[in-house]
Amino acid sequence: MLMLKPRPLQPAGKEDGEGSYLASASDLMIGLLFIFIILVVVLALEQRRQEAELETVKGAADPRASVTEVIGQALKDAKLDVRVDPASGVISLPSDTLFALGSSALSVPATQAIRDARERLAVVLPCYVSSERQHVTDKRCAHNRGWHEIDTIFLEGHTDSVANTNPGGNLGLSFDRARAIQGVLLGDGSPLAPFRNSAQQPIFSYSAYGADRLLPGINGAAAENRRVDMRIVLKYQSINETLENVKRAGSGG
Repeated sequence: MLMLKPRPLQPAGKEDGEGSYLASASDLMIGLLFIFIILVVVLALEQRRQEAELETVKGAADPRASVTEVIGQALKDAKLDVRVDPASGVISLPSDTLFALGSSALSVPATQAIRDARERLAVVLPCYVSSERQHVTDKRCAHNRGWHEIDTIFLEGHTDSVANTNPGGNLGLSFDRARAIQGVLLGDGSPLAPFRNSAQQPIFSYSAYGADRLLPGINGAAAENRRVDMRIVLKYQSINETLENVKRAGSGG
């Protein structure tokens, strides 16, 4: 008599199926991780390429420093005694060379020097000012191939820590000095008066700090604290926009 043996259960087959599923999921995760690593490497290489390209263009990697140096040189050419700090975007006009001690009235030589300065600024600033850029060429603005724009130039008045007995005290004195310089820069038919940023706002503005922002590392009563700072503020521009502008300037477009 033929005897049929029952077929044994195969739990191992079930285990093989689960193992295959887990192995597939593991392979998928490894594949995704590999793709992610590749993307990170590609993005890092692209960023390095853009930074290297920017470094080859004067003023593109650190546009504020470049603009500050250009403006500072224009003021020096006008025989103004200025201190230029490209890293902070600040040009300092020492008050002692412009005003008598405790006074906000510009001396005659200082007034003439500022008038000369505005004529020189009228030559270099159009390359950085939205309202004037339509009137200049890429060739004329070779020092600004990234087409960076100035948003504001603040004239900030400062005094030393010695108390001032005039009405308004140190704060009032610093305010009046900043306003006096702005008045000459923009007054009586100045070529700088029409300059506007991309929001159609005046480029120049003024403010005052009195003795609240003394220079670090020196005595509060030191003459260096008596100054009017010209602070350059640029309109934000991404690296990609800068590169596009540089390429356009390079192609003559």
